[in-house]
Amino acid sequence: MLSHRELQKICCKEWNGHTHTEFCPHGSKEDTEFFIRLAIKAGFKTYSITEHFPMPPQFYKMVSGSTHAITTAAMDYDALPDYFEKMNFLKRKYADQIRILIGFEFDYIDGCQEWTKSQLLKYGDLIDDAILSVHFLPTDQGLRAVDDDFDDFCDGVLKYYKTPVGVARKYLSTVLEAVKWQCENKPFRYGHITLYRKWRKCFPEETVWDDHRTKRLFDKILKRVSRQNDMLDCNMSGLAKFTQCESSPYVSIIERANEQGIKLVYGSDAHDSSNIDQGFNEYLVQKLCQCGGK
Repeated sequence: MLSHRELQKICCKEWNGHTHTEFCPHGSKEDTEFFIRLAIKAGFKTYSITEHFPMPPQFYKMVSGSTHAITTAAMDYDALPDYFEKMNFLKRKYADQIRILIGFEFDYIDGCQEWTKSQLLKYGDLIDDAILSVHFLPTDQGLRAVDDDFDDFCDGVLKYYKTPVGVARKYLSTVLEAVKWQCENKPFRYGHITLYRKWRKCFPEETVWDDHRTKRLFDKILKRVSRQNDMLDCNMSGLAKFTQCESSPYVSIIERANEQGIKLVYGSDAHDSSNIDQGFNEYLVQKLCQCGGK
């Protein structure tokens, strides 16, 4: 994996740091090469391929809820050799037009850290870049998805944590655990840290999503990320979602991250080719990256 220093040197204005491929079970199945051609056309100079790394075997014993969320959570473990072969082929083929970073989006799941640690050790030398994200939270029914669909959100994490702000507290405390977690080849970037707000527009406008506890959690997360010289995924996919209509993290958190000198990396989180540069203009207009100055 590239070092902190190497990743920090990449210019945010030319980097799409969060994308997916035909190996994603919940993606469009379009050829990754088509994504790359569109990325070149859009002006990106660096392109991180961050497919969902296979879930730990114990995940399937711990999870419940939406069948779709469970069965399409990540690529199949047996597909890893084909994934590396295809992505390395594309990396070589387009080397004179765009810098391709091959990697994964890893899930941080409490209770599965040792397995994830073993996989980072096993594959760390084969990947260039990676993201560490939270998509599932524990409940009395087992792990439940945060972002699969609204009904599953309500029946799972919302039912268990009682309120949206209750979900927010647990989600952010889990992100903080992920930031504090130490292991060899650990990803230096954390994905969509306010993903719990994906369904916010489905609730009444007066719904509370943040309180003094979430503010303290944000303080701890940002201070730790800054101290470790890590980075945040500035995930713009939520702007186009009618249930969300905002980036992740949202603007006030981005501003606080900027104040602390944290590097925010644009992520389209593209699962189909039409979204290869979604929200990128908004990202630039709002000057959300630090590579061009504030």
